[in-house]
Amino acid sequence: MFKFFSSHLTGKRQQAKDEIEYEKSILFDVYTIVLVFILISNFLLNLIFLEEPIYAAIFLGMALFMLCTILWPDRLRFNKHLLMLLFMFLGIVIFYCDTVSGREVMNYLSYISLSIAVAFFFDYDKDRAIVFMLLGLYILFFLVNIITDYSVLTFLQQNLSPEKQWYVRVYKVMEIAFCTFVGMYFIHRKEKMIIKYYLEKEKMNDLIKKTDKINFSDTLYELAMSRNSLFITYFKSQFPDYFEKILESCPNLVASELEICALLKLNLNTKDMAVATNTTVRAVENKKYRIRKKLRLSSETDLNSYMIVTF
Repeated sequence: MFKFFSSHLTGKRQQAKDEIEYEKSILFDVYTIVLVFILISNFLLNLIFLEEPIYAAIFLGMALFMLCTILWPDRLRFNKHLLMLLFMFLGIVIFYCDTVSGREVMNYLSYISLSIAVAFFFDYDKDRAIVFMLLGLYILFFLVNIITDYSVLTFLQQNLSPEKQWYVRVYKVMEIAFCTFVGMYFIHRKEKMIIKYYLEKEKMNDLIKKTDKINFSDTLYELAMSRNSLFITYFKSQFPDYFEKILESCPNLVASELEICALLKLNLNTKDMAVATNTTVRAVENKKYRIRKKLRLSSETDLNSYMIVTF
């Protein structure tokens, strides 16, 4: 099984459009495995120490389900509405376990682990409403039991022995510590990605300063800005292999996008490109977006710098 999942993760690197997408997918996989580990630990806790086979079976089923989600396509796994339902369900499970076991068992500590997971499964900028809704729901669940003194599900409450209560409390502390260390590791990985991105950006900027690839005559610039029909012809004379190299990398670029590529080579800004192509700034931005998408570049990559240095 380990070999199967290892080969599956290796295949993801080959299918990923860029390193950022791959890193996002891998971190998602890792935290999914963390949740699987926590659920399996709850399974063992209920089966061996608490002697609750029904709850053990429920946690085992949840663990197997989460493990299977690793094989789902990313477009399904990253669906924020499905994730929201999953985290709502996990919150309800914690609320139920906390209610029936009582205050002394400290099952409410699992809300902390779940809240940490929310931070890594959702994009705060895009999913802010969902994040606040889930955290608000967990706080509500916690307050309900505090205010009612754990009397909501009195008919289902368990009378755990002091020894079993101790087992659960020790496990909860270990679970929180484990999730905290995993969170620290994730933050470390993200910091490395940010540092790597800025180092590569600085390196590319240095190359642009040193390279002679953007040394072109004033005539070429004037032809571009005056929308002269001879611009492309003169550009090819200055950079004879430019379009060929681009089309080798991305053969589905159309003529209007190749024209933008030529202007990118001259390091023009979007406003100047709009003047040179007799279009709007919005139209130029749309073409640049399509070029970026066809070249499979992340949004963090500077398109001008990439075109100047790469081709």
